[in-house]
Amino acid sequence: MKKTFYLLTCFLLLGSLPVMAQRNRNQAMQKAMAAKRKQEAAEKAKRDKISSAIDDFLEDHDRNKDGSVTLEEFSGSSTDVSGAADKFSQFNKNRDRYLSKKEIQEMLGL
Repeated sequence: MKKTFYLLTCFLLLGSLPVMAQRNRNQAMQKAMAAKRKQEAAEKAKRDKISSAIDDFLEDHDRNKDGSVTLEEFSGSSTDVSGAADKFSQFNKNRDRYLSKKEIQEMLGL
């Protein structure tokens, strides 16, 4: 009787091992998915922050609403026109006479 009891107990314990392993895999998968969602949310928040800052800059400087800023728009009402021109030239990497959104992003340090 004892032998049967021990065999039955061993059989039940061994039978539950795959179930426990599957539960552990499921928990690990859920944790990984939660971490991925958290990372994606952080990346989206960062993109939204950058986009918002660029939009604010364009709203303040882009008078003709073409999505880029010229030297005249950039200097605007600045009293230091030469300083504004120097800063504009510094960030106008492709020398096309317009600050694109990418160049504005670099200028804002984002």
